[in-house]
Amino acid sequence: MRTVLRSLTVTAMLAAAVAVAAVAPPSGARADLAAVESPLDAPDLASDTMAGDGQEQQARGPREDRGPKDERGPREGRGPRDDRGRPAPGDDEPAPEPVESIGPFDYIAQAQALSQPQYAIEKFATTVKAHDGEDLYVEVTLPERGDEIEEWPVILEASPYHGTLADREGIRIFPDAKDAAGRHIGMTGYFAPRGYAVVMMDLRGTGMSSGCLDHLGPDDAKDMKTVVEWAASQPWSTGEVGMTGHSYVGSTPAVAAAQDPDGLVTIAPSAGLGSMYDHQFHNGVPWFLQYAGPIFAYEQLALQRDLPGGEHAGERPEQTGCGLQHSAATAGHGQATGEWQAWHTVRDHRAGAAAWEGPIFMIHGVNDNAARIPAAEWFFGDRAPNPADKVWVGQWDHGSAGATTCREAESVGHVNCRFDQWKYALHAWFDKHLQHRDVATGPAVEAFLNGETVTTSTVWDATPGALALYPDAADGSLRLDAPAEAATATFTSVAGEGATEFASAPFDADTTFLGMPQLDLDVSTTTSAVLHVVTTLYAEDAEGARRPMNFCAANTMLRHDVRTPAPVVPGQVMDLDLQCFTAAHHVAAGERLVLSVGTSSQHHVPTHTTDLRVSVHTGPASTSAYTLPLDADAVVYPDVERFEAADSAAPVLDGPAQPGASGTVVVAAPGAGVIVEPVTAAAFEFAVEDGFDNVTMAALATPSTPADIDLYLQRRAEDGTWSGNLASGTSGDLDRESLSYSVPAGIEPGTYRILVHNWAGAPNQVEVEVTFTNAAGEPGS
Repeated sequence: MRTVLRSLTVTAMLAAAVAVAAVAPPSGARADLAAVESPLDAPDLASDTMAGDGQEQQARGPREDRGPKDERGPREGRGPRDDRGRPAPGDDEPAPEPVESIGPFDYIAQAQALSQPQYAIEKFATTVKAHDGEDLYVEVTLPERGDEIEEWPVILEASPYHGTLADREGIRIFPDAKDAAGRHIGMTGYFAPRGYAVVMMDLRGTGMSSGCLDHLGPDDAKDMKTVVEWAASQPWSTGEVGMTGHSYVGSTPAVAAAQDPDGLVTIAPSAGLGSMYDHQFHNGVPWFLQYAGPIFAYEQLALQRDLPGGEHAGERPEQTGCGLQHSAATAGHGQATGEWQAWHTVRDHRAGAAAWEGPIFMIHGVNDNAARIPAAEWFFGDRAPNPADKVWVGQWDHGSAGATTCREAESVGHVNCRFDQWKYALHAWFDKHLQHRDVATGPAVEAFLNGETVTTSTVWDATPGALALYPDAADGSLRLDAPAEAATATFTSVAGEGATEFASAPFDADTTFLGMPQLDLDVSTTTSAVLHVVTTLYAEDAEGARRPMNFCAANTMLRHDVRTPAPVVPGQVMDLDLQCFTAAHHVAAGERLVLSVGTSSQHHVPTHTTDLRVSVHTGPASTSAYTLPLDADAVVYPDVERFEAADSAAPVLDGPAQPGASGTVVVAAPGAGVIVEPVTAAAFEFAVEDGFDNVTMAALATPSTPADIDLYLQRRAEDGTWSGNLASGTSGDLDRESLSYSVPAGIEPGTYRILVHNWAGAPNQVEVEVTFTNAAGEPGS
């Protein structure tokens, strides 16, 4: 799961590699939301604002006969919804009453109330038999046992990346835990000394597990049920299991929960999904790059472990590459059209995950550029409000230095930009639900908004209130009431370029949007048999500076349902129900909203995006409206400090940092996340020398031609093997990439390397520059 690229070179490379596409989950018809008092200025919204280039008024074409909107049943895959668009509670389970917002929680402040390290640890590896006889490899880290066997609650990570892209210590999801020397210790080194058994599972066909890669299919689902119940039944286990992980590894907890295995108590998924369809498509529109992952990238990842030098090489040669038949490449024509296929059906775990009764700690960034937040709509939109759940939603992306609330130097490689707050929040969650300690886990909802601000609530509400804005093609405005006269805004789109815009009046008060937006548009085309309609909502300040706030999409051919294609008739007006990102944004007084209606965005592949005349129809008979989840009662607070205070007892080094190092490497081919030296990655080696005060190491890589380059810092062990990644830089910047690694007690001397991976781009020569800084912040020279 990966960042967005906007490069003609990259697009051409992908188009040549595979001509496919895919979509997001089927989303149901959403009921209108009750309007609330508007925070916008004057009733005449932006009357002086004209639409984008090419806009004009014209007569409306014939309307497609779809029947009254309120008579259209929900799309398959979504449960019933109440009169405000929320999932309906069970008959015997009334929806919780809204409660006044409470302030942000400081998890660092209660660190001493949590379980403390008091045990040495021991490790062992074993295999668990799958339902079909395959061997599932697990590594177990336990508090060291005495003569009598003690029982511990279990934390489980199930991953396809072990041994290739990630370690088996859980550093990716838990990057802030370090030992006294400042080295990352992950979940195994942090939780096991505190009285937990930590189990690392290799998904079948990956790492050291036998079998064939299944892409979260039925075998993976059965395997996770098997391993959860195995862990719960072991003599060293209390019988209670929690799961967590990030990205693909953040998807496995939802898949496991959907199987309702005995012993699974809680899950904490970060940037995950419940359906492979959501990883590929957004309501019929392919995600940029991500849709190709299940087609070939993950298969290459599984293949890598069996190639010479791979940890599974020679173990089961007859199974080398045997996951190909399970990949999306075999799914059928839907990979090119966005239509739901049988391949997606057997990899759709959303309903089961949403119905699971255990408490869920959901973590997702609204700017995620790999596992986009519609992939978590099974939780944010389809799960009945559950007071036992917890939500962290915020401005971070998938784990790089993009549009986040993190300061750039701190955001590299982090899953949510919360740093030590995250470490103790997850710790408190597991202490409460697995060790049954009487500890606070903070507000049920914490939304980390733009501008380093936070708002909280006592239960997740998909639609806390509503601000309905109506586009008016007559003057390019977003109005508080439906336009009195019919009008049409028209634009031409070529390869995704081209749009028309509608702007609101400035807001006269600070306003918080939190929940799930709803966008309906009346659209017609003239030349395309199918067209992707993609919108971007911007917040724009008085100087005209914009920041993206929300994205919505629909595939005109799949406008009724992603399982049911329908012909697109030129000139016919289609009522499109677009699927939008979950929102968590703060709009300041004086800013306005600008809705850009086009055919592509930074998140979407520009396919099916060319049409000579795309028309947006507005007026009193139109359904065109953007309903934003307005949290009118939100109290916005300054964020708490995200780092715990430095340990005054830690050794303070004194002296200069060593001089830097530089050189060039050549990366021959794009790997889309698959690292094969020297083809898709090359290493720049250097030494960290003894006798220097090297507290921070920074690396900057500059490709000779634009490319998405990723960096991974590793250290060579005594046996000549390379460690897991100590730090990484994985942004979507096409001109440069950087990473930073800091150890307060001093970076351990030894041989290190920067592994330079060509994620997507032409063959490239990359210049690498490494610098060192001492405790005083002075660079080496």
